[in-house]
Amino acid sequence: MTTPATPMPVLPTRQQLKDLHNFVDSRAYHAIGPTICIPSIKTLVREDQRAVIRAAARAIFAASEHLYRTLWHHLDEPEPDPAAYAVWAASCALATPWHNHPDLPQHLRSLLGPGPQQS
Repeated sequence: MTTPATPMPVLPTRQQLKDLHNFVDSRAYHAIGPTICIPSIKTLVREDQRAVIRAAARAIFAASEHLYRTLWHHLDEPEPDPAAYAVWAASCALATPWHNHPDLPQHLRSLLGPGPQQS
């Protein structure tokens, strides 16, 4: 007895990939806001906290860029290998915390699946 094959998830279009990449980058950029210091204005975030936020945002930018470039090249393949699907899954996982964010383009919501469960 054979088990039915699990269908491969659908890879995004180039526009969907670009939109997701831009969205994730915009969320990382938004996170940097509290790290900006304006002379003569007291900040609510200590320097060590600002450094952590900046490092985390840079990590998100780097991961998003790497995944975007890697998957972009896989989209040219007539039959993408499993690595393309793994990269797409990682891209979606990176965006999942913002699944319900109002700035997430509507056409991407169904690609990400359900967002994190609230407890």
